[in-house]
Amino acid sequence: MLNRNDVIRLISDLFRTELARRQPEALAVFDNTISDLWQRIPSDIKQAASQKAAVLFGYDSRIFSSFALMVDYAYASFLKNRHLTFFTAGTTAQPRPCLHTAAMLREEARGVSHLFQGIKRIVSLVPSTHWYGFTFTMMLPHILEVPVITRPALPAQSWNNLLQEGDLLVSVPLFWNYWLRCDNQFPRGVHVLSSTAPCKDETITGLKICGAARFTEIYGSGPTGAIAWRTHAGMPFEVFQFWDINLRNKTPLIRRKSGGNWLTLPDMVSMENDRAFYPITRQDTCVPVAGINVYPKQVEQIISSHPAVKACRVRMMRPEEGGRLKAFIVFNDGYTQQHLGILRTFLARRLSLQEMPRAFTFGEKLPVSATEQDYDW
Repeated sequence: MLNRNDVIRLISDLFRTELARRQPEALAVFDNTISDLWQRIPSDIKQAASQKAAVLFGYDSRIFSSFALMVDYAYASFLKNRHLTFFTAGTTAQPRPCLHTAAMLREEARGVSHLFQGIKRIVSLVPSTHWYGFTFTMMLPHILEVPVITRPALPAQSWNNLLQEGDLLVSVPLFWNYWLRCDNQFPRGVHVLSSTAPCKDETITGLKICGAARFTEIYGSGPTGAIAWRTHAGMPFEVFQFWDINLRNKTPLIRRKSGGNWLTLPDMVSMENDRAFYPITRQDTCVPVAGINVYPKQVEQIISSHPAVKACRVRMMRPEEGGRLKAFIVFNDGYTQQHLGILRTFLARRLSLQEMPRAFTFGEKLPVSATEQDYDW
């Protein structure tokens, strides 16, 4: 299933992710192999990436004297354990480990492969250490017997020179939004894949206008992997055949046909038929912001902890407003909108970029309807 080169890529992606956070030039981490950079990688970055590799492959964390030795140890651990541990996305709640056995990963890759017959090459813009990146840019190439090329997720590249007919370009909704802003065009015969967060219908339509030969969106989560798929804006997601679905309860349940427990879907859904649905809202009350799961209630708690704030509500913007959070704030006596700068400074030290509200509204009381129900603003 995995070979040594796969392990090299997995570990390299861990290090590139850590390095890219400090690199002013994102392309720099793709210019050299991690083995060439090994002696120059700062110790704190080496430690952070090594800890994540230990979790991923299932061994006790340690620092290795060489990149090759780390790869050999990780590969031996996988051959012994026959599983990998990914993490749920999100920056507000503690990411949860999600163990995927080798059998589950193989089943998933085979179960999705029928969507990509005829693909000649996979071009990955996502890390292989995420369940989505692993399945579609590491396992799927083995099933389809096609090569995979890794590129940085920078929309402004020479795509006409990088892409060719028969390519499957794998990325996330945030990238596709920026792709459209850059007025890119797809070369003939390029297929597009998206996942990790909902892709807006206007984005899907825009990608097809830009020349995408086919669009595919995958619905899934860290604990489950790929669950369902769709190819057009406005259509429901169809559940992959390797899942059983139980509709006898109020909340649909899914279970792999190969065995395992019954699981709830990540979202509340509206069933179109026995095996197709429309997602409505997250079960865990999180919302995707720029490809990251964010929890508005936790952002509310952080804003409300400032002495200037009497009460607060945080919610996702409406589609016409944008794809970020917005906040409604009631100030304590003695504070006004003039103190927003102080509040922003306070929040900048406690919230990620995805968690920081893009818009702030102020009032003497929280917005509620005539029946005292929470109300949008």
